[in-house]
Amino acid sequence: MAMTGVVKDELSRLAVLKPCCRKAEVSTLLRFASGLHLVGGRIVIEAELDTNATARRLIKDIGEVFGHKAEVMVLAPAGLRKGSRYVVRVYRDGEALARQTGLIDNHGRPVRGLPRQVVAGATCDAEAAWRGAFLAHGSLTEPGRSMSLEVTCPGPEAALALVGAARRLKIHAKAREVRGVDRVVVRDGDAIGALLTRLGAHDSVLAWEERRMRREVRATAHRLANFDDANLRRSARAAVAAGARVQRALEILGDDAPEHLVIAGRLRVEHKQASLEELGQIADPPLTKDAIAGRIRRLLAMADKRASDLGIAATDANLTADMLAP
Repeated sequence: MAMTGVVKDELSRLAVLKPCCRKAEVSTLLRFASGLHLVGGRIVIEAELDTNATARRLIKDIGEVFGHKAEVMVLAPAGLRKGSRYVVRVYRDGEALARQTGLIDNHGRPVRGLPRQVVAGATCDAEAAWRGAFLAHGSLTEPGRSMSLEVTCPGPEAALALVGAARRLKIHAKAREVRGVDRVVVRDGDAIGALLTRLGAHDSVLAWEERRMRREVRATAHRLANFDDANLRRSARAAVAAGARVQRALEILGDDAPEHLVIAGRLRVEHKQASLEELGQIADPPLTKDAIAGRIRRLLAMADKRASDLGIAATDANLTADMLAP
């Protein structure tokens, strides 16, 4: 199951006992998922949700907290809608519920942000507001480079109110408009984990953090593997280039090269892929890495000086573009 479904499933089954929190959750959920309609001169509330569990939770809270009866209709998948949708409808007492939840003010005008009792409530009300907003129109992407927790909002006022609720929870959230749709987004991985914990999705947090850690470990392993491969390629090119220069140095010096330098040079030519440390171990008697490097360096310097005196190509004459690549 995708992470959004996992979180919504857990939140829809979370037991909330405080009446203020239940009211704040229902008020926000209706604000973010509902539409107010006039049918026969009376206000009807319809809230369209994407999970059956959330619809059942909303019906239960409307009945137990506000004392109104709600019904649910199922919309089968059609067109761009891949899954079923669940419409919770309050017909008989729609106006009363709209006033109780703050969807309309005392003059019957729609409220554009969140109800005052939610905005000015306690910290638990801010948590409940975010829980209701996520159940209504929230989504959580898989951990990775573009991870985010996002809520689609009914308008800019509601988005700013949700950002304010996140600020009270010490969570950094941003309101933005994308193609005419207002959204509130949390992108930081630690902030997402903290917010899910505050909402009560503890099992989902563990699953999300486990996926996040697995992604980070895999990404780190890939970076290290690529780094090691690059180092190996550079080392191999450097060894081949050194072998070509030493071969040229032996040709320039001929029999005039000191024997101990010739031995070190021949080791380099015969074992082009070996490191300096491995060359030192092959030598008889064994030599240190610095000793091998010093002898090869002196051999090349002596050959370059002889080539300069004779006016011929130096030890780098045999190097190709591939050997010089970084």
